[in-house]
Amino acid sequence: LPGDASALIEARLLREQPAELRADLLVAAHHGSRSASSAAFLDAVAPRFVAVSAGYRNRFGHPADDVLARYRERGIAVVTTIAGGMTDFEVSSDGITRVAQWRRDHPRFWNER
Repeated sequence: LPGDASALIEARLLREQPAELRADLLVAAHHGSRSASSAAFLDAVAPRFVAVSAGYRNRFGHPADDVLARYRERGIAVVTTIAGGMTDFEVSSDGITRVAQWRRDHPRFWNER
């Protein structure tokens, strides 16, 4: 959970604690802004999923397109609250076993596919 850690803090973590960074799930720092999620940090964490908490059409443009591209280049599944609303990751000893998103899983009848 990097919070608002910038690329500078990511670099420090890479220097000081590289072995502790590995995780299946990464919460995008600062809503997916350009100031974080450096390539080296993503390579060290090597998550299967990244959760991006950002508001629809937010004034900052989060998540940034170049940050999303870095996730996708590494095969990281991107889960956003913009697309799916409330998100629930089910975790077991085998890792993440299910991802549920309210908006995706409970569409309004007029949005039924």
